[in-house]
Amino acid sequence: MNWKRLFNEQRPSEIYNVRLPVTWTDRILEFIALLLLIAMWVVAAVFYRQAEGADVATHFNFAGEIDQVSDPVSILVTTLCWTFVMLMVGLSAYRPRLMNPSVRITTVKQLKLAVTQMRGMNIILGIMGICLLLSMVYETPVWVLIPAGLLFIEVITFSILIKRQSNKRFS
Repeated sequence: MNWKRLFNEQRPSEIYNVRLPVTWTDRILEFIALLLLIAMWVVAAVFYRQAEGADVATHFNFAGEIDQVSDPVSILVTTLCWTFVMLMVGLSAYRPRLMNPSVRITTVKQLKLAVTQMRGMNIILGIMGICLLLSMVYETPVWVLIPAGLLFIEVITFSILIKRQSNKRFS
């Protein structure tokens, strides 16, 4: 089996070398993600000051009961880790080779949709990070379920749109 040929058929490298122009829509999506990242750090700082000396919830079981607590430093560590995730997703919009799309990308239109998907995903991740902090401090795990559902819907929707673009190419 020719592994090099198989790899190139799954992810054609020439499509990922295309330099896409950054539109106003892209800038607006990135600005919203940046505002959410800043808001997440503000919320983390406020919650850290409020929670000094108290324990915060760091894990819930399936029944929604707290089964692990930690000191307030975990709020800052969680925010730092979430910042790294958001930066990597944001960077993948500029470096499409970092993406792992759910469908095969063969056209520039599909690549543009995938990049837009990453920018939208970054916004949802910002909302999810703030909700995660809320669930840690207010000890209610339901906060994270709403953005998780939005993320699921966004991935499915864009996967369908990207797949439809590949079908239009052949018709």
